[in-house]
Amino acid sequence: MARIALEKDLQILKNLLLDMANVVDNIVNGAILSMDKLNPELAKRVIEFDDQVDYYENMVSQTALEIIALQQPVAKDLRFIITAIDIAKNLERIADQCVNISYRVLDLYETKEKNIPQCKVTIIEMAKEALYMLESAINAFVTEDTKKAYSVIDYDEIVDRFQKDNIEQIKDCMKGNPELLDIGIDYIIVVQNLERVGDLATNIAEGVIFTMEGRIPKLELKKVKDLKETMIKELPIFDLLKKHAHLVLECTERVYLSLEAYHSKNIKRLEEIAKHIFEIEKEADQLKRNIREHLPKGIILPVERFELFMYLKEQDAIADAAEKILNWLSFKYMEIPEELFKKIEELLTKSIDSLKYLENLIVYSANFLINRNEESKNEAKNIIRNIRYSQYLAEGYGNKIKKELFTKINDPLSLFYILNLIDLILQIPHHAENTADLMRAMIAK
Repeated sequence: MARIALEKDLQILKNLLLDMANVVDNIVNGAILSMDKLNPELAKRVIEFDDQVDYYENMVSQTALEIIALQQPVAKDLRFIITAIDIAKNLERIADQCVNISYRVLDLYETKEKNIPQCKVTIIEMAKEALYMLESAINAFVTEDTKKAYSVIDYDEIVDRFQKDNIEQIKDCMKGNPELLDIGIDYIIVVQNLERVGDLATNIAEGVIFTMEGRIPKLELKKVKDLKETMIKELPIFDLLKKHAHLVLECTERVYLSLEAYHSKNIKRLEEIAKHIFEIEKEADQLKRNIREHLPKGIILPVERFELFMYLKEQDAIADAAEKILNWLSFKYMEIPEELFKKIEELLTKSIDSLKYLENLIVYSANFLINRNEESKNEAKNIIRNIRYSQYLAEGYGNKIKKELFTKINDPLSLFYILNLIDLILQIPHHAENTADLMRAMIAK
């Protein structure tokens, strides 16, 4: 009887998750269509559906926790419940990416230029590939097909390649057409959101593998596929650092949405985004504590524990910076001129660029520290240079905005408020550079 009751509860949980997945699938389709047609009404409907996704996530979490408390599941059943909570989180974050895309559609619709006719971009093709990844991941979950789940993980390289090509094409277009700068930035952010949809679909696929096989596969780098099991089997702490870096990136990426909500005076939306950021930051803090508290005393590390903890502290400070930005925005509303606001958004884009290298930096550095792979050491050094250069670009652009502020803003309070906002944003690449320098010191020994 107990088994029958458990199976019934598990089916209820699975049905909830499938209903949520269906809603998110519709949201992704709607966001893609609104982008393709630049349809503002469809974009607004996508934004409105976000509350329904949040409701489903809450229901999945509550149901899962009730099953654990009342039924005390073990083995595969317990893994399924843990995965259900994680998949719900990833689905909710996918919906957030689509909401962000929809807001960009509204911006693009208001501009005179409805697209970039001079540029050869493949945003819609990329969107369809990201949608394919999501639907394949959901299908793998429904059918418990680990083979399909692994194919989703491998497929992520295609979406990443689309992202790189599209951004390069848009940048080249903006260089030749300066009047398209604002539109180009909107398109780049859409491309980044689509890439995150692919990443989150990969997370769902990994959850399927965890449920069925009881193991946690890692996202593989193109040039180091021989590292599939290295970090988990030989030294788990680097895998945990990588997961922490992923949460830090998720936390800071949502600052985009908070800035837009702030600028549009959408207080309710700003509070919702703030709540999500605080939840992710809390998750990152918990992972940080787990790393610090549960590292076995006897394990032989290729680096000093103190160095690892210093690195972790700096990486965590990036998420803290995102939280500080949210707190600052909540203190007071200041009218920011549209042209200046666009530049602050671009500064945030430049600042977050440095974070996209962190996960790769950890993987390459781990391979060198564990296996003394010189090729990985060289790759890590290249990544460190990229992070430092990204920080240099962000710092330079931030100083440029500050100089402009002194010539255009006369009100002392407004000047102070915006200057401090810029400094808070610049903390993101500053701490990213610190993490890079700490990792450089570790691999240099």
